[in-house]
Amino acid sequence: MTISSNFLALHWVNVVILAEFHNPSILNPDFLKGKKVVPQDWQVAENLITPAFASVKFVAGVSFFVDRERLEIKQECGGDFLENYYIYDLASKYVKLLPYVRYTTMGLNWQVSIEKEEPEKYITNTFVNCKPFRDSRLDILSSSVNISFEVRNTLCNLNLVPGRAKVASREYSAVIANVNFHHKGPFSHQEINRRVKQWRAREDYIRKMLPKLLTEV
Repeated sequence: MTISSNFLALHWVNVVILAEFHNPSILNPDFLKGKKVVPQDWQVAENLITPAFASVKFVAGVSFFVDRERLEIKQECGGDFLENYYIYDLASKYVKLLPYVRYTTMGLNWQVSIEKEEPEKYITNTFVNCKPFRDSRLDILSSSVNISFEVRNTLCNLNLVPGRAKVASREYSAVIANVNFHHKGPFSHQEINRRVKQWRAREDYIRKMLPKLLTEV
């Protein structure tokens, strides 16, 4: 897969749902299959259950994590944006099974990279006012940026850091963008479902916004 300077590579998507009390003891492959949250033919790659948390990872690239406050359902994407993702339907199914849990906060999250030579300098030169440092004869070696703004009555948190990204067998220098759409509750499971369904509009926004924000000036 060819990575160009304006190409966004999607590494993973997830849904994070916070609650006053999640029950990690119920999370296991038999529960997820028996309640028809995941398909019966999904093969388990990893399964860990402890008193404090539980996690299940499937060969399909989807993983579940639950502790007393947090439910996370994550899907690895291998660089590609997809027409659909498993995780949004899975999140809706999971919370519907537990309608009496008090869901307090929900986040829709994406990790994206865009190839850049010397991403440390790129972020500094693009987003940081370096004049005070230059006047002091100091050279900024690396920067990260956190930006929060409102998008359609929802808080969007954007974190930009320099790093290394990998698509298939190719590694490259990149700006890593972690994007979070934050929804503050409390929510019923029906309200969670309604917000989860907004994922496509959120992703469309990301795919338009990031190339503009990360264009050379």
